[in-house]
Amino acid sequence: MKEGDHVGRPTALLNPSQQSEDAKLQKTETFESLTKREKEVVLELLDGGRVASIAGLFGLSPRTVSNHVKAAFWKLGVHSQAELIELARTAPDKLGLDGVLSTRSQLAQSQLEQCCAQAIARLIARVNAAYVGPPALAQVRAAVRAALPLDPERRREWRDWLELKTRVDASGGPGASFQAMIDEWRDSTTRNVERLQEAGELRTDLEPSDLLRSLGALALGAGTRLLGNASRASVEAELKMLDGFVDALAEPRV
Repeated sequence: MKEGDHVGRPTALLNPSQQSEDAKLQKTETFESLTKREKEVVLELLDGGRVASIAGLFGLSPRTVSNHVKAAFWKLGVHSQAELIELARTAPDKLGLDGVLSTRSQLAQSQLEQCCAQAIARLIARVNAAYVGPPALAQVRAAVRAALPLDPERRREWRDWLELKTRVDASGGPGASFQAMIDEWRDSTTRNVERLQEAGELRTDLEPSDLLRSLGALALGAGTRLLGNASRASVEAELKMLDGFVDALAEPRV
């Protein structure tokens, strides 16, 4: 062998400090090997997502999402979701995540408000579409379903909405734009409730604003839970709960 030729050193012959350094270098090299989809899955885990909700968000099967998670484990040398999330949180640049951080965390306040305003407009359109035709209690059920995060687009809208709410709550202020969005939704829905009351479909002893406040609180809780678990069983359970509440709003038949 000629002088200057490179020879790989057997790991067993390295001193402990050199072994540790080589291990770090090797691990750093694998950090960049995550695929685009694997990075997206890790980002969703970092945001509190679960396998079921991530599967629904990307239109994948839970098994496929689990395989992406396992691939990330292997490539990054971690052994649990907790380790993976901690690594993504403390060293996103080493995972190649710094350039693809969650969009909602990068959005400026004005951009986020604009996204949410557009989402509210779409929500109002979906809810109003549910009330087309002769007044009937079934329209309330349809309106509730139109508001829930039951597809990928609405899940993204809900995540943006909750992010905006979190920022408003953290600022300690009422959030004029945030409140305006709520008022716009409430005003657009109040008239529909009044029509159902006039037609004898909903109880008339309830103020429309009180009814909407109660239904909205239930829908908010259900929607938030569905963001964490969008399995079919979870969706069915939440819809059953909401349908039961709507049924209780029916005007008693004489």
